[in-house]
Amino acid sequence: MMRTLLPSRCRRRRYLAVLAVLLAVVVAFSAISFAQGTPSSSSQSSASPTAQSADQTSDTSNSLAGAARKAKAQNTAHAKKVFTDEDMELQAGPLPRLKMDGAENADDVTAAIAKYKLTHTPQETEDVVRAWYDRYDSELAAAIQSNLDTTSLRAANMNNGNELCQQNQDYEDYQHCLNRQRAEQRGAQHDRTEISSNTNVVIRIQHSFMKIRVGLTQNGLRYDWFKVRTSNNIDRF
Repeated sequence: MMRTLLPSRCRRRRYLAVLAVLLAVVVAFSAISFAQGTPSSSSQSSASPTAQSADQTSDTSNSLAGAARKAKAQNTAHAKKVFTDEDMELQAGPLPRLKMDGAENADDVTAAIAKYKLTHTPQETEDVVRAWYDRYDSELAAAIQSNLDTTSLRAANMNNGNELCQQNQDYEDYQHCLNRQRAEQRGAQHDRTEISSNTNVVIRIQHSFMKIRVGLTQNGLRYDWFKVRTSNNIDRF
């Protein structure tokens, strides 16, 4: 009976020993797998700021890029604005600008006034004509005054130079006076060019005013203030 039970007990002990070893192996592998799958708290804390910094950098870059694209689009839109002759005509009002070069266009101005009169009240018509007249009357006054001032100043300089040269008998002073006279002569040449340019403006505006005034009368428009300045910049007719 004892012989029969001994082998059975031995097998049971071996079985238990093997089972314990297997359980130990399973527990060990489970611990290793858990350690690999779960990051440490220090790794999480060190990785989190880096990720946040990267996200913030990306957001900032996107914001700057968007702002740059918006500014570029606005600049492009502004750059596309080109001032044309039509824009200048709108700024000049409903009446044409007076031409200072080439063939005069006083008849075109008269025709524009007559056309404007058909669709506007007498007061509106007078206001438009007055604004146009004041613009060129001011330009006429400026051209006349410039010629008067230039002529007066040049004459005074020439007279002073001549008197100084006549009073000084010393050779060096006399030579200095001659040099000054030559400089005044060169300046006088420049003044003559400027005076000629201003005179062309004066003649063009005066002549255009006279023609337009006749055209206004023919269209039943009489304005007492529509007068022409004379070359002394005082009298009007």
